Amino acid sequence: MDEKSNNHGRMAVVIPALEEAATIGAVVAGCRALPFVSEIIVVDDGSADETAGIASRCGARVLRNLANQGKGASLWRGMAEAVGAGAERVATLDGDGQHRPEDLARMFAASLAWPGHIVIGSRRASGHHAPRARFVANRVADFWVSWAARHPIEDSQSGFRIYPGVLLRALAGRKQLARGFAFESEALIEAARLGFSTVAVDVPTIYGDILRRPSHFRPVEDIARIVVMVAGKLLRRGMDPVGLWRSLTLPRLRAATTCRH
Repeated sequence: MDEKSNNHGRMAVVIPALEEAATIGAVVAGCRALPFVSEIIVVDDGSADETAGIASRCGARVLRNLANQGKGASLWRGMAEAVGAGAERVATLDGDGQHRPEDLARMFAASLAWPGHIVIGSRRASGHHAPRARFVANRVADFWVSWAARHPIEDSQSGFRIYPGVLLRALAGRKQLARGFAFESEALIEAARLGFSTVAVDVPTIYGDILRRPSHFRPVEDIARIVVMVAGKLLRRGMDPVGLWRSLTLPRLRAATTCRH
């Protein structure tokens, strides 16, 4: 069955983009080739290059921030548009080529098998390819985010995800989440408080010469912002020792899929 005609499988893709003219066309085309993707929304976060025009010509619906708002603000704008249009699931991936659109097929299968969960494309199995500073920073973030979410989260810093539409509609009624890179960590914590857990799917790590530009992510500064955000939430809950125990003892949920590198 063509998933585009099956409302149960209706999924939109949201791609936040900043100066991604070199790669956005291929990313959009890769997403368009997937039969279960109903719409692709690119949120151009104040780019000065041809990101918006290329994305539009390749078949994406483009939303433009006139000035840079941050990755979190761009993600949330795209998510709100997607669920407003009726998407039951929203996938997110970066526009720089770090995520392979074809890996969404296994993640989509996991989303169908694990309703009520956020599916995370986990780079942990191939994480030895990552720069050392980034690998360490991500593991630090995993510890803190898992503690605040009260369950172990694998690769909490991966932006390659599928969110249930019902979760995004519930988050819309809560306070404004972080506008920068901390958004994705805070979304996991707030989702957990609403009863949504996570399940991991292995995806390959893509760094180095394969990417066309340096990452916008700053391991020290951005992880510090995430830790401060998480620590504030934990302090308001008396540091939540039960949450710490749960994050260290509960099993990580992993989908039984095969990763092709």
